[in-house]
Amino acid sequence: MTDIATKSLYQILGGRQAIAGVVSSLYDRLTSDSDSWYHWKGRTPAERETEFRSFTDLVCIAAGGPAMSESPETEDSNAGLDIKNVQWRTFVNLAAETLDEAGLDDEEKEQFYSALTRSKAEIGDSHDRPTSVTVFAVFPYALTQREREVLTLVAMGRNNSEIARELFISVNTVTRHVSNIFIKTSTKNRVEAAVYAAKRHLV
Repeated sequence: MTDIATKSLYQILGGRQAIAGVVSSLYDRLTSDSDSWYHWKGRTPAERETEFRSFTDLVCIAAGGPAMSESPETEDSNAGLDIKNVQWRTFVNLAAETLDEAGLDDEEKEQFYSALTRSKAEIGDSHDRPTSVTVFAVFPYALTQREREVLTLVAMGRNNSEIARELFISVNTVTRHVSNIFIKTSTKNRVEAAVYAAKRHLV
């Protein structure tokens, strides 16, 4: 029997059907939101359904599960996903809204958020990095430059170990920065911090 501590998010949530339900809700938001709907203008229902299935596959894989199809052409098909064109701040806000309604606990919400953002980054060009952040973007909460860098990566779904590698700092230092970010931004978890970053155009 699999110990609960070793279960993947895919297993914890109950497999593809549960994940697809959340992705469907996010996809509906993306295709109707005033800042992103136009990316799907002219796409047929069949094309949208194909994209939804492809993106669900990516999220399932990011959550530790299998894709519905093991076709070797899956990666090539990702190039046609319009989700990659959605601005990060829009994607972050809509993903957070979706997860708020999904009935998940905080840990599941953070893991699912990471799976969603990883999946978007997977189909973006050069991982679709945001533009550099500015001091004005977070005024008046006085985050340091390093805290702004950490917050941007948190918003993109990176965990502490990944942030440490990317910024060439220790995991303990990242943990301290994340704690300071929560305090300075009055947020209590990584998803709320990501929304804070998105609303201030840090992503």
